Amino acid sequence: MNIWRLLDTGALPARLNMGIDLALLEMHARGVSPPTLRFYQWNPPAVSLGYFQRRHSIDLAACSQLGLDVVKRPTGGRAVLHENDLTYSVIAGVTEGIPVKLKDAYKLLGEGLVHGFRLLGLDTVRAADHLSAPETDICFMRYAEGDILYEGKKFVGSALTLKGSSMLQHGSLVLESQRERWTSLMILQGHSNEGLNQHLESRTTSLGEILGRRINPNEVKTALTAGLAMSLNAEFQAGDLTYDELALAQEIASNQSVR
Repeated sequence: MNIWRLLDTGALPARLNMGIDLALLEMHARGVSPPTLRFYQWNPPAVSLGYFQRRHSIDLAACSQLGLDVVKRPTGGRAVLHENDLTYSVIAGVTEGIPVKLKDAYKLLGEGLVHGFRLLGLDTVRAADHLSAPETDICFMRYAEGDILYEGKKFVGSALTLKGSSMLQHGSLVLESQRERWTSLMILQGHSNEGLNQHLESRTTSLGEILGRRINPNEVKTALTAGLAMSLNAEFQAGDLTYDELALAQEIASNQSVR
């Protein structure tokens, strides 16, 4: 059984959140940082854009007016709203049993998430890679490997990147509905707010809607930690960022920009 570090860094600004994930990946690739499961949230709320998402329909002026930061993720995919969500990241490598093939890595971590949701009483499934998806800039409207569905609707989306034999996978778990907020953040071309809301309702959900109650993020962290411990054959021990990790994260954060 591998010993992993468990981090809970609380709610931080968007650029620092991405800086920490990248710093942990960099330092794990150097052999300095241990395998790590991290939970975090966002203050202020934010929209993260996929690394390759050069053009998009996100209304950046509306984000600014509503007090939302906008940041580029180091991973692919489409825009994710980090408001009323819980984000996790997994930083590990082949030494800790992470498969070399991306498809197998997604499967391993997805099984851990499914185990965790089962502890919350939910029967969830991993998205099949062949599911069709509309052309949209909203990540949660598209289904891909690494996503988790409940009764055909997505409420967990994730993406990953590699550095050498080390992997960073991070994902967003929607705690409360984001549909109303999304309608105020999109530059709609040929669609109405009502139409977008209906489309979102048909393809997305939240943990609060599924369970019919307000969710305490701590209960989700506990369940997912247990589920991932099963799939990763890991023992998680609570820890903190090191001085060097935080310093590198702050340096990375200071150099980030949105295009």
